[in-house]
Amino acid sequence: MGPVAHQSLQAGLRLRRRRRAGNATAGVAAVAVIAAAIPAVIGGLGHNPAGLRTGPREVVVYIGSDHEDTVTPISAATNIAGLPIRAGLGPRRLAITPDGKTVYAADVDWHTVTPISTATNRAGKPITVGKGPFAIAITPDGRTVYVVNVISNTVTPISAATNTPGQAIKTGQRPVAIDITPDGKTAYVLDQNDGMRGSVLPITTATNTRGKPIRVGNGPSAMAMTPDGRTLYVANGSADTVTPVSTATNTAEKPVKVGPGPSAIAITPNGKTAYVVIQGPGRRSSVVPITTATNTAGKPISVGAVAEAIAITPDGTTAYVPNSQSSTVTPISTVTNTAGAPIKVGTGPVAVAFTPDGTTAYVVSLGADTVTPISTATNTPGKPIRAGIRPYAIVVAYR
Repeated sequence: MGPVAHQSLQAGLRLRRRRRAGNATAGVAAVAVIAAAIPAVIGGLGHNPAGLRTGPREVVVYIGSDHEDTVTPISAATNIAGLPIRAGLGPRRLAITPDGKTVYAADVDWHTVTPISTATNRAGKPITVGKGPFAIAITPDGRTVYVVNVISNTVTPISAATNTPGQAIKTGQRPVAIDITPDGKTAYVLDQNDGMRGSVLPITTATNTRGKPIRVGNGPSAMAMTPDGRTLYVANGSADTVTPVSTATNTAEKPVKVGPGPSAIAITPNGKTAYVVIQGPGRRSSVVPITTATNTAGKPISVGAVAEAIAITPDGTTAYVPNSQSSTVTPISTVTNTAGAPIKVGTGPVAVAFTPDGTTAYVVSLGADTVTPISTATNTPGKPIRAGIRPYAIVVAYR
C-alpha cells in the first residue's frame, strides 16, 4: 500500500466517522427497526439462512462487503446467499480459525475486529485493536489471532478462547501483511517503511516479542510462505524483485528479478513453485513462476489487464488470476505454465478462493456486487450470486 492508498484509508476512516456521527441521533431507532425487519423481508424474497447447520458437515463461503459493513454467508451446496451479518466498519479482511468455527472480520475503517460464529452466523462483541486493522493471521492451533494495524503501526494478539486483545506489539511503518510458520512459533509482519527499504519483522508467538527486522526490497506489498515453512517470499513492488527469506536464520537471500510491480504471490502446495503477479505495459499483467529449489524466474505468463490477486487450487494443478480491468479470471496450468482461455465474471474481480475439495472457485467482483462460482473441472462460470455492495474479502469454512 503506497502513500496515496494510505491517505485514502485515513480519509475514509474520517468520512465514515462523520457520516455516522451525523446520523447517530435518528439512526439508533431506525437501525433497530430495520434489523428487526430484515429476516422476514429477505426470507420472503427466497433467501435462506445459508451457513446454518443442515447436515454433518458443510461448506460455507463468507464475503466481506466494504460498503454495507456486512459479511454475507453463501452455501456452497446451493450457491444461495444467506442473511448479511453486521460486522463493524469496512470488513475488507477476513480470516477463519482452523476448526472452521469462527470467522474474524477486520473492520479496516475503524479499530475493531468482529468475531462471527459459523454455527449461528451471529456476530460477537467487537474486539478493540489498533487503528486501521489491515491483515489477519491465525496460529495453526487456533489459539491466537494476530491483527496488523496499518495506521497504528502495531500488531494486536487476540486470545481466540476469550476474544480478548493482548498488549500491542510495535512494528515498523505501515505494516500491511502477516504470515505464520506452520509450526506456529513465529509470525512474520511485512512493513513497507515510508521512503526506505521494506522489512519483515519476526515475532515469537510464545512470548509476543519482536525479533530483528529483516531488510527486503523497496515497496513490499505481499508475501507467501512455502508449505514446509522454510522460506518466506516477499514481493517488492517498487524494486521489481522478490526476496526469499530463510526462516531458519531470519536472513534475506539474493533478490529474484521478476519484472515491473510485483503485487501478489502464491505458492503451490508441494512448495516447488512460487507464482508472482507483475504489471506490464498498457496495464497488461503477467505471472512469473519462480522455481523455489534454485530461486530462478521462468518465462512470464500473460494474463488479463490489472491482475489483482492469485490463488492455487488445493491439488496444485491450476492457478487462478482475477483481472480487475478485464473482468475475467485467467486459469494457468502449473504443469505446463500456460494460460487457458479467460473466464468471464462480474466487473472488477479482486479475490478468489476454493472449496476444500477444489471443485469450485469463487470469484469476488467488487464492481458487480457479485460472487461467481466457477467449475474448476471445466472452467465454466455459474450464475453470479449477489453478495452485498462492493464485496471485497472471501474465506471458505468447512465445518
